[in-house]
Amino acid sequence: MKTTYKLFCFAIAAIFTIDQSAHAQTINTEAVTKYWELTDSLKHNKPITDAQWGRFINIEGNKTYALSEFDSVRLIRYRKAIEIAYLPTNDSMLQARLTAKDWYCILAKRYKDEEVQLKAYLANITEKPDYFNQAYQYVYEYLPKRSQHRLKDIKLYYNCLSNDAISYPNGLFFSLLSVIDNSKTKTGTLEAHELHHRLREETDISKNQDPKDAGLLWAIHNIPNEGIADMIDKTWEKPEDIKEWLIDPAPATIKSLDSCIMVLALNKDNIQTERYYRNLLKRTTGHMPGFYMAQIIVKNGYKQQMVDRSDDPFVFFYLYNKAAEKDAAHPPIFSAKSIAYLGLLERRCKK
Repeated sequence: MKTTYKLFCFAIAAIFTIDQSAHAQTINTEAVTKYWELTDSLKHNKPITDAQWGRFINIEGNKTYALSEFDSVRLIRYRKAIEIAYLPTNDSMLQARLTAKDWYCILAKRYKDEEVQLKAYLANITEKPDYFNQAYQYVYEYLPKRSQHRLKDIKLYYNCLSNDAISYPNGLFFSLLSVIDNSKTKTGTLEAHELHHRLREETDISKNQDPKDAGLLWAIHNIPNEGIADMIDKTWEKPEDIKEWLIDPAPATIKSLDSCIMVLALNKDNIQTERYYRNLLKRTTGHMPGFYMAQIIVKNGYKQQMVDRSDDPFVFFYLYNKAAEKDAAHPPIFSAKSIAYLGLLERRCKK
């Protein structure tokens, strides 16, 4: 325990610079250390004040991530879950919330129970200069040569909010639970997944398009964006953690997506919003059915074509159809009318 704590103190002493070259990466763990300061107070029955919470959420490592992950109501719920999980006087309430499968209480309890492992893992990240270099090795496998380069002065922020990771121009943001869960498959692949979003070039498919197609175009962009990156950090062979939300619903979603495209092709007055497609993809932002589709593409021999043309989202759908037609399991395919309509949208944006 003492060794782990020493490693952790070393890790959080400052923003740790992995590489001193012009293409350095920095790791910022301030949001994590402030979280453990807050929760240490809670363990001693000292509730969080509004002022403390406000300062905590506005830490650089939390602010961007929280805006992406929560709305105002959900953020209040998450704060309450932390207080329920850590305040000893709330133990009976915590047990009731866990029995009711309150998602935020489940996450807060995991952060509490796995604190020692999380501190050790974080110390291990900052101790190894090659940690993020591994991410580049993983990501290059799914990028064409023209996109294989280092990002200058990229920042990696780690926090203890929820269980997700996001990529933004001001940095890559990771919750510690998402990192440690992902590392059970292969260390560093979650960072590589988010790095893929920063490096993959993409054709602007919104140019010259009809506003009625905005929702569909959102889906066309996001499905390959997440699906190709998912090839880095998720595996078909170990589906326990992803089967329910990424694999099982995908065939039905592809059929629904096909129907939506056919309706747009036939009805000029039909409008399908981005919100409609977010719900159709079950709020996964394209991971479902993107992972399923990319896996079918790779499985049936079109991996290199997918990588080489990863800048063109339409190609992803065409390749999926070719791969699905070859696949012995007979996954659903997009109809000829849908493919024709995708071709029309593609031609418009490339005028």
